[in-house]
Amino acid sequence: MVWFYRMFSDYSLPLFTSLKYFLNSFFYGVLFVFSWSSLLAENEVSDSGFVYYSESQLLHAKAEIAAGNAFFVERYEQLLSESDELLSTAVDSVVNKTMKTPSGDIHDYISIAPYRWPDDGTEDGLPWKAIDGVINPVTRGPDTDFARMSVMFDMVDKLSFAYFFSDDSTYSDKCLEVLNVWFVDPETKVNPNINYGQGVPGYAEGRPAGLIEWVRISNVVTAVQILSQNGVMSEEMLVEMNAWIGRYLDWVLTSRLGREANALPQNHANWYNYQAVGLLIYMGRVEEARLRVEDAKVSRIAAQIEPDGCQPLEVGRTKSMHYSCMNLWALTNLAYMGRSIGVDLWDFETDDGRSLRQAFRYLEPYVLRAEVWPYKEISKGGIEVAIRRELLPLFSKSSTLMETELISGDVDVHHYLSPLAGLRYPPAEISD
Repeated sequence: MVWFYRMFSDYSLPLFTSLKYFLNSFFYGVLFVFSWSSLLAENEVSDSGFVYYSESQLLHAKAEIAAGNAFFVERYEQLLSESDELLSTAVDSVVNKTMKTPSGDIHDYISIAPYRWPDDGTEDGLPWKAIDGVINPVTRGPDTDFARMSVMFDMVDKLSFAYFFSDDSTYSDKCLEVLNVWFVDPETKVNPNINYGQGVPGYAEGRPAGLIEWVRISNVVTAVQILSQNGVMSEEMLVEMNAWIGRYLDWVLTSRLGREANALPQNHANWYNYQAVGLLIYMGRVEEARLRVEDAKVSRIAAQIEPDGCQPLEVGRTKSMHYSCMNLWALTNLAYMGRSIGVDLWDFETDDGRSLRQAFRYLEPYVLRAEVWPYKEISKGGIEVAIRRELLPLFSKSSTLMETELISGDVDVHHYLSPLAGLRYPPAEISD
């Protein structure tokens, strides 16, 4: 089993891992080529509700704020405080980096794989070697785009929801500024590709793993929905935003790196689907989204979850709890989106018991502290911090999103929700 984990631990994919993954990737490439022109003509961008969140739950949280519910008011005030700090923050675009892209185009996004370090055993340190779970601070510096991209996604997220909950145009105006700099203004906008994401010096200019850095494109989609549906985004800007999103989706579906990311056997494939399915739904290409979610029953759930609920390729990592939660949250979001288009991932179960629910049951003893986590967890603070920051919020958010009780209401799993998570995934026991 150890050798099997190591084969995938660096996220690389020199060869397709199996005929199944190859056929899956080939199928969707053919599907896209032959269906694109007709779908473009008959489908329109979705303009109702939200792709990635429950509109009814968001409106409920807004009503609870107005009613003075202390749980929601406290988190609302925290969100506004954090958003207020962003109002004076300068928007830092991709054109401000100092590292040259292989293409020579400053508008291309570029980043370096976070767990890669110079190799002391070679004369020039190349190629950089992998140290799983240990972030090289150089990869988070201003030379590349990861840090500024992360700030952008954070700003768009907080400012759009600060506007949603407060109706204060101060926040929407700043959010529009950020979106304009990154996705509209030809002088500063980012190109709709991740050709140079998570590159490795001496090995690869870009890798399939780079796509996971853009999972928060969902923040952009949601912001566009909030701002446009409330009439604060101009029609001209909406057209520009949708054009960028459409071109990015094309790249995700048809590029070599996108197809290889789809074929990876662990969390990267699920976060790929989180982007692809969500963007397909947003762009009105629902049937394509439905096919991808249906395929996930076999290519994701059956392939990645053991009959006892363990996720072997995630617990084999040095941050095993982190990656177990991360992967299951991606699958839960996919199940939520699938439910909205008529595909039930949540209740899917293989003959030998592999399912999303079983994956949660596997983790339940560690929520209850009934058992000691047996795998490695090198995150700062160790396993106890990982449980508080990731496992407990996972159970709370997933219970709300899927409208079910994954653990007894007597267990306080919502205490460690971030301010915004508490508003987006209001715990049932607090809301009632």
